[in-house]
Amino acid sequence: MSAPVKTEPFTHILCWVDGSDEACRAAERAAHLAQNMGADLTFVAVGKELGFDAGFADYAQIEGVSGPMPPVTQGDVDACLQQAIAISAKIGVPDAKRMVTSGDAAAAICSIARSSGTDLVVIRRYKSNLVERLLGASVADTLSDGCGFSVLSVG
Repeated sequence: MSAPVKTEPFTHILCWVDGSDEACRAAERAAHLAQNMGADLTFVAVGKELGFDAGFADYAQIEGVSGPMPPVTQGDVDACLQQAIAISAKIGVPDAKRMVTSGDAAAAICSIARSSGTDLVVIRRYKSNLVERLLGASVADTLSDGCGFSVLSVG
């Protein structure tokens, strides 16, 4: 017996942005989908956790901020996130959210999607070679099979 098909519009779309041209195009598609469906939209980037930094700790103490140093993303990821937010606002999704987290991409996306009530995850299409296909599941496979979300892979 096959799983039931979702017939109502998606209400919350999460789009993973990794800084690639394909991810930036996926972000634009996600924005158009959110606008057409009246859905909430969140863009997420997965950065590197730097751990303890004495300079940041001193700055945080001076500013009265506590907590660990935030994850760091590469410049192209930040540019893609900014572009995604700007495109969203331009086409009529002015309240799109932006999140940066760290860790394994699939696990981080799955966790954010579960906690935010996401019902569609949009990611860029990955071109994998034979070795990659034999060694393990892709992020899309992990999200759709392991986390149970609808996944739109945009190329």
